[in-house]
Amino acid sequence: MKSKLDLNLLVVFLEVYRLRSITLASESLGLTQPGVSGALKRLQSQLDAPLFIREGRGISPTHVAIQLANEVEPALTQVESALGNVSGFDIQSHRSFTVYVNEIILHTVRSKIEADTTLGNCSIHLHMTPNSEDELLHQLSLHKADLAIDVGVRSNPAFFYQPFIDDDVVVVCRNGHPRIHKSLSREQFESEQRISIQQRRIDLLEMNYFTDENLMPKEITCEGASILSMLALVSESDSIAAVSALMAKKYADLFNLKTMPLPFVSKPFKHFMVWHKRSDNNPANKWLRNKLSKML
Repeated sequence: MKSKLDLNLLVVFLEVYRLRSITLASESLGLTQPGVSGALKRLQSQLDAPLFIREGRGISPTHVAIQLANEVEPALTQVESALGNVSGFDIQSHRSFTVYVNEIILHTVRSKIEADTTLGNCSIHLHMTPNSEDELLHQLSLHKADLAIDVGVRSNPAFFYQPFIDDDVVVVCRNGHPRIHKSLSREQFESEQRISIQQRRIDLLEMNYFTDENLMPKEITCEGASILSMLALVSESDSIAAVSALMAKKYADLFNLKTMPLPFVSKPFKHFMVWHKRSDNNPANKWLRNKLSKML
């Protein structure tokens, strides 16, 4: 007669299944690689069926593993949610949250977090998003962050997405620019020297993201490392830049800049909150999402 099934084995199995890696699963679960491998072997022995096979440098789930994951994951998610609701979440308990954000969101919410007097003993730490969306989602899967807020995110069935804030793109130039006064024509936009930003997200194309129009290609004579560096460079030159309206509104006076709408049809871009589905009903994660949303 087979021994009773240890539910902890299913937790280990699902993490390996999600990440397709024993190494990453061990890091996510805080276990050793031999411990994860041993748990899989015990589960396979109890089920009398293989769960993963070697494929190249990684592993792939068998048909049995796919069927098991599809049936077990919803049930374990409900159990985790029920336990979380029972234990609750108390802001007076010390809790540190990590949120990945882009530069725009960093400058939008950082001061609001610092000024918030209702955080209790909780702290919210903001870190710049990784350089690719795949890495961003990978870090969320590994529990390296509780939440992410970014633009240009693609749909992934393992994550939830919620609109956070809309932004527009405007043109900035220094006050006293010799050729640009109260408005900017498309011809001027295409003829003036432009300063661009070195993209952190290697899978995000700047101009294609906020307009569908075919713009004349323009040689970029200067590239800033951040939006703030772009604003500083524009303030001391006759170059122009297309930047976030949220950032321009906040820092235009500081850098003595004038802002103008884009001289062509553009579209706003949305910042989304992103979190792993297993955190959806977690009381602490729900509190974090609501807290950040209310700050705006």
